[in-house]
Amino acid sequence: MNKTTRISTGRLEAFSDGVIAIIITVMVFDLKLQEIPTDNTVWDELLKLVPKLISYAISFLMLAIMWVNHHQLFHQIKRTDNKLLWYNIHLLFWMSLIPFGTHFIGANPWLWQSSLFYGVIFFMNALSFTLIRNYVIENDILLDSINKKAHIKIRNKNRLALFIYFLAAIFSLISVYIAFAMFLMVPAMYFKPDNNN
Repeated sequence: MNKTTRISTGRLEAFSDGVIAIIITVMVFDLKLQEIPTDNTVWDELLKLVPKLISYAISFLMLAIMWVNHHQLFHQIKRTDNKLLWYNIHLLFWMSLIPFGTHFIGANPWLWQSSLFYGVIFFMNALSFTLIRNYVIENDILLDSINKKAHIKIRNKNRLALFIYFLAAIFSLISVYIAFAMFLMVPAMYFKPDNNN
């Protein structure tokens, strides 16, 4: 098979969008009350749901950031090829594990193992995205009108997220609070205004 076979960027994006939509749908199914509430127990039942709501919100936010970055990146490339297609499938695999990590940490917020798994899953997502961006930059796939320095800056932000998730996974062995604070650092970093995006 020709390594430079052209594959529609639109088809790749449509498939990725569908997978991400399913991931979010699966994730939200975990938000259910443990017991049917009564007037006396409704607030207690909602309170039990708070850790799951928090983990869902963080995971949803990170999926949104990845989707936006994915959308922007694939609108700025000349073509796709088989290798880029497989890099994208690698990313989607790790994204598909986000509902598992979200459920695990939402149901067991004080277990260091749940923070560890959550951190590892997001580390692998960040690594997958970094591999895609590296491939696009190094193989000159960006449109000629696109500022490559801006993409290198974004790639460096991807690498920083990678490092933060790695540290969060390690720190989960010491304190789930530190790990959780580090999980929040990544979306905060991406919402920092950047004129190059």
